This record gives sequence, C-alpha cells and structure tokens, in this order.
Amino acid sequence: MRGTRNRFRALAAAALLLLGLCGPGRSGAADLRSTTACLDSSSPSYAADRRIITALGRYGDPLHVFVFDGSSGVSDRFFTYLSHTKCGLIMGYPVDLTDPDPPNGLAFTKPYLTTAYVLVAKDALTQATLRPGMTIAVGMATAPHFYLAGAFGKVPAFVADTYQSQELALDALLGGRANAAMVWKPSLVRYQAGHPVARALHVTPLKIAHAGWNISALYLESDPSAEQRFDDAIARFGRSGQLTPIVKPYEMEIPR
Repeated sequence: MRGTRNRFRALAAAALLLLGLCGPGRSGAADLRSTTACLDSSSPSYAADRRIITALGRYGDPLHVFVFDGSSGVSDRFFTYLSHTKCGLIMGYPVDLTDPDPPNGLAFTKPYLTTAYVLVAKDALTQATLRPGMTIAVGMATAPHFYLAGAFGKVPAFVADTYQSQELALDALLGGRANAAMVWKPSLVRYQAGHPVARALHVTPLKIAHAGWNISALYLESDPSAEQRFDDAIARFGRSGQLTPIVKPYEMEIPR
C-alpha cells in the first residue's frame, strides 16, 4: 500500500511540475522556451532545418524541437506569439535580400543558407533564351508572379500560368502544360524528393527583383543570447564541413 501511495505522490508531483504549479514554475517554462527551436513542417526548408537542429547539440547549442504546421498560413503575430511562449528560435524564416523586414519585436540570426528563385525547364532553357509567347508556370504571390504581371517594370512577353502553389506549377511543367516554371529553389528541392523525375530538370538562376533570399532563424530582439548561441554553433558547424552537404542543394548563385 505504501508503494502505491508513493507512486501516486510521485505522479502528482510530476503533474504539478508540468503545470508550473510548483518547483521551477515560470522560470522552468522560460528556460524550456529559450532552448527550444520551432520548425514549420510545411516549410520547403524543413528537412534541412531539422538536420541542422539535430546536429547543433554537438556544437554548443543543444535545442529541443517544437514542430508546427503552417500550411494554412501564418502571420507576424503568430511568430511573435511563438517567440514569447514556445521558441527561443524559429527556423526557416525567408529574408528578402533587398528588403529584410522582421516581425515587430523579433530579429534575424545570421543566415545559414542563401537561396533564390530559379528557372526550371525540361530542356536547356535560361531566362535569356526564353521566347515571346512561351508559357511560364508560377506560384501565386511569388516574386516571379509579380515579375510576369509587370510589377517590377515592363510586362514580359510571356504567358503567365499561375497556380495556388509552386508544387502545382511544377506539376504543370512536368505535365507539358508549361514551357518552364519559375519557382523558389527550396520548393524545387522538396518537390524533387517526392518526384524523382523532377531531378532531371534543367535549373538556372533568375535575374529579377526580389530573386535572392537568405534563410535565417527568428528570435526575440530582447533575448540576444539566443542569437549568439545559435550563430556561434552554426559557425562551428560550418567549420566542421558538415553543414555544407545539408544546405548545398538549396543554394543558388544570385546573378548580379
């Protein structure tokens, strides 16, 4: 009977600790938040982000992982909420090289990879060899979509075929409904993982406004220690030579 009572007390104490009603309380929750990295399972860079976080414990920044699904859309307010309640870092945040603009109260770590929008085709097409009247598949509200709509200047002489996602744009290319597609390189990498035939596509850089992007982590501006730990660990990881194979598939030279 005593053993049963002792087990009950132990379970009750554990429950209280989890609820923050005794023991470390709020400070324990704060410590967990500061050592947790949030990852969006719908992000095109999710696979790389996951491998990086798994490895960083060996380089001075061991992190717990909290995974959320942002496929239905996320806002700056949501990222702020996560940063205050769940995460010391939010991985996989795209940063426009020409207009870096973090959500209010948040800041970017140093980038851990640089990527870009690319032109993808079945044959050796490049942006310079596209012919007037060709059909280009793009995802809705992406830099290539705005480019083809004339938002960055003169409307190009191509037919824009716009889809709700970049994956659908790539489906159109492979299905012969478009001559080429303009997509974000991380979206292409994720698509190729599930569509081996897409690995044979010809990929070249795009020279358009807002083509180049960094991938960084978000952190609370009021908690620079999170950034310092992460940046230091990433630097050590980079020097080890083990970061390059993870990020290389996503990277793309950005034309000047």
